[in-house]
Amino acid sequence: MRGLKSLVIGMGVLIVVGLTVVIVTVVKRYGGDDSQSTKSPALVSVPVAHGFGEKRVQMPAGAKILETSFDGNRMVLRLGLSDGEQALLLVDINTGQRIGLIRLGTAR
Repeated sequence: MRGLKSLVIGMGVLIVVGLTVVIVTVVKRYGGDDSQSTKSPALVSVPVAHGFGEKRVQMPAGAKILETSFDGNRMVLRLGLSDGEQALLLVDINTGQRIGLIRLGTAR
């Protein structure tokens, strides 16, 4: 009888320990440990073998950047010009050189 009592108590302890391990694992995977889930590929630094350093891209006077998008090796800046119209400024992201400026006008 004493052996059976010890066996039941031992199995009870194993059940409690096993449940604790399962609960801790679930909490870490789904919300407790944010150190792994906050890493985003967009925030990872990638070493570059060569670069163009700092470049200054000339924008029209009084222009404001409304939107930025990337297409391949080009960066496209949608600008709001001081006269109320808009323009697209294209920049090569490999060299930092201005490719061109496209003024968006209204049909008359």
